[in-house]
Amino acid sequence: MTPIRPLERADLPAVAALYAEFVGWDPAKTVPGLSDFFARALLDHPFADPEIPALVYEDGDDGVIGIMGSHPRPFNFGDRTVKLAFTGPLIVAPAHRPRGIGALLLRRYIAGPQDMTANDRVLDQVHDMWERLGGTTDTGRSIGWAYTLAPAGLAASAITRRSSSRDRAPGGALFAGVDKLAARRRIPQPVTGTSEPLTDAALLELLDRLKRPYPLRPAFNDAFLAFLRHEMDLVNVGARVDRRLIQADDGKPLGAYVMYVTPGWLAEVVAIIARPDDTGLILDHLLHDAATAGAVEVRGRFEPQLFPHLRNRRLRLTHTDWTMVQSKDQDLVATALSARAMFSRLDGEWWMRPREAAVSSG
Repeated sequence: MTPIRPLERADLPAVAALYAEFVGWDPAKTVPGLSDFFARALLDHPFADPEIPALVYEDGDDGVIGIMGSHPRPFNFGDRTVKLAFTGPLIVAPAHRPRGIGALLLRRYIAGPQDMTANDRVLDQVHDMWERLGGTTDTGRSIGWAYTLAPAGLAASAITRRSSSRDRAPGGALFAGVDKLAARRRIPQPVTGTSEPLTDAALLELLDRLKRPYPLRPAFNDAFLAFLRHEMDLVNVGARVDRRLIQADDGKPLGAYVMYVTPGWLAEVVAIIARPDDTGLILDHLLHDAATAGAVEVRGRFEPQLFPHLRNRRLRLTHTDWTMVQSKDQDLVATALSARAMFSRLDGEWWMRPREAAVSSG
């Protein structure tokens, strides 16, 4: 019997223990909560597909020693629907890593029935596996960018967070006030448009409007957006999630953004969804709202449609994880790597980082 097989519900405690060991948490306190998290993320979400399951590697002596997460997502590609499968997490017990189990799991997963395999949170050592297995690096989306809103606040927050385990960085909020007094705080002012909370219905309507500029775009539905809204509020990316719809002054929807914000620290961009010509305005609203919420820096990744609107703003390049794609359909790969694809960090595992406090007991 092959040691690689689909994830079963009975495997969840072993998978949770692998994750707890990987991130350095106490398994005795976190395994039950992590088991529930992975049940929702890998088995029970609205797009779960038994033909594209998460995989485990089961050793005859040590049981489950490896996990390859699976996040199937339907995408519209022109006039047809294609299946994209986002991987992760890929974790192997440390004692068994020299056996190449991670590469075996990835190879088995890529061989599945999906039209394309992708991941937006690939680490350096796993990046090499992807390339050996025929994966293509999405160079643009593998570069990060940062826009500093409050230089003194950012420096103070970095020092505070290095010396504290707290989620928040009060030093950043304090010194952001210094930036403001010194006229160094950079708060972009959108030239037009209004902002309101983004509803699921408005997001679905917006995606439908983007057929022409983005022939490859996610085919979200109400159930999946409800899943995203619930789960994204529970993870350890930022203090809160901001979801905003930007409208023209006459009420016409122009675009939307989703970001995590931690006052006194970072705003992490998850998605900017808009026509190419409107993307700059949506970005201005995002930067303005992040500054107003108390963030000291905004960070995101380069998207092809975003690049023209970033190049004229003062920002710096930052490290981010590799983004990889793999498919035998070269037209699909070419489109995925271009500005004609609407990808965001909503699609894969990038935001799926359990909060220790949320999964701990005792």
